[in-house]
Amino acid sequence: MDRPRIGVIGLGKMGAPMARRLLRAGYRVGGYDLRPEAVAGAVRDGVEREASVGDLARDAGIVLTMLPDGRAVEAAVYGEGGLAHAMRPGQILIEMTSSSPRVTRRVARDLGAAGVEVLDAPVSGGVRGAVDGTLCVMAGGPADLVERCRPVLACFGEIVHAGDAAGDGDAAKTINNLLSAAALWSTAEAIALGQKAGLSADRLIAAVNRSTGRNYTTEIKCPRFILPRNFTAGFTVAQYLKDLDICLDLADELRVPMLMGALTRQAWRIAVGEGMGDADHTALIELLERWAGVGGPPPA
Repeated sequence: MDRPRIGVIGLGKMGAPMARRLLRAGYRVGGYDLRPEAVAGAVRDGVEREASVGDLARDAGIVLTMLPDGRAVEAAVYGEGGLAHAMRPGQILIEMTSSSPRVTRRVARDLGAAGVEVLDAPVSGGVRGAVDGTLCVMAGGPADLVERCRPVLACFGEIVHAGDAAGDGDAAKTINNLLSAAALWSTAEAIALGQKAGLSADRLIAAVNRSTGRNYTTEIKCPRFILPRNFTAGFTVAQYLKDLDICLDLADELRVPMLMGALTRQAWRIAVGEGMGDADHTALIELLERWAGVGGPPPA
């Protein structure tokens, strides 16, 4: 497709670096966020300020949303002066929020009736991936629409065509985050148990990473964040719980039993109840160590 002007709704921890990547690729980018400080920061980077969602939509060929949750998406689409009222036939909405497939399907149906194409493309890889352009972009929509949007999506990382309908990307993303949350929690439990048994956390993880228990948490998050106590992965415990709620809601809708999934969500709910909602998710090791009665790894 020709290089369109892109409007970005949501200039937070993920949206702002993604807007910067679009600018570096040569796109004109307009931006809107409910928080004036977020808009001000993006404007300093070169994003053009938009006064409202409606103004942003009128000036853009592609609208990209990166919002906190499905409720925020519904507000941006169906609220006064929202995208449902402002977008025109021939425009494209790329919905990149980690949202509910149900919400995304509704948005795609309603905007599609007005001639607007909708692609959902949630991402995995966190803030660092957004900054570096190494996200996994899980696209849901027709193959031809994915291909037309590929130059834009490629600014953010690797594209995986998760399914042929809007909402398929959200389904893939929420299932991925279920697996990620389960791995993080079980790894933190294992480290706490290992320390209680007299093992050092670093040697235990070294052994696991050379055996069959290894996973992304043991291979990446442990050396970067958990073992050095550098809890800056950029995704909070509460954000993970939001994604687990989406996953279990999807399972309920489709009547799929989720025994381990339900236990995983309950564990993360307990962590939020323990006051860790705003903590980086890698800091959960401190909660599990406290429960186990160990003090964490000794200083190097």
